Amino acid sequence: MKKKFIICLLVSFFILPDSVRAIVNPTKEFYVNDYADVLSEKNEQYIIEKSKKLEEKTGAQIVVVTVKNLERKDIESYATELFRKFGIGAKNENNGLLLLISLEERKSRIEVGYGLEGLLPDGKTGRFQDEYMIPYFKEDHFDEGILNGYKAFFKEIATYYEYTEDIDEPIEEENDIGEWITIIISFIGRNGRRTGGFYYGGNPFGRRSSNRGDSFFGGGFSGGGGFSGGGGSSRGF
Repeated sequence: MKKKFIICLLVSFFILPDSVRAIVNPTKEFYVNDYADVLSEKNEQYIIEKSKKLEEKTGAQIVVVTVKNLERKDIESYATELFRKFGIGAKNENNGLLLLISLEERKSRIEVGYGLEGLLPDGKTGRFQDEYMIPYFKEDHFDEGILNGYKAFFKEIATYYEYTEDIDEPIEEENDIGEWITIIISFIGRNGRRTGGFYYGGNPFGRRSSNRGDSFFGGGFSGGGGFSGGGGSSRGF
């Protein structure tokens, strides 16, 4: 009987699709999932406490995940599945952000829900990685880079919801090219909206409030938000 159980277990492992095997589960802390073991206890607690307050005040969620590798998946697919599995963001707002780092592939990814897409378009999430995170990652200082990037995204989201009591300033690296790219993308987006083009994200009626009621995009996954349709950006280091 025991032998049959072991055989069945091995068979099920090999026939399960990669998407089932590869995606890690949320830890009991939810906001920090340090499977690569790169974060200090101090910084883990900092992120957990800040994220709890952010959710209490705004409904938005920032979740940090580190993994040793992506189990043969590309980082975009991995991040999307992870976002949905965790259910990041308020259900009716889809206002979640995932900060993902994979050590073996030396890649990072910021995944953004629909509700924050207007605030954090792809160009901005890429620039934030370039300025606040990648310089640290290149030196294998993952603990510092993750914390610095977290502070940058926390500040952006908290300010958007007019929650300004708990903001710590990140350390910014000079990156003139990234700044100009972001300005150009923002300019194109604004002109597209003025001429009747597709609205790229967030609330089409203006700034979101901290009210956690219905939004333009409804629904979600895993009992929370998690509908990662807003986009994001990836970086190698």
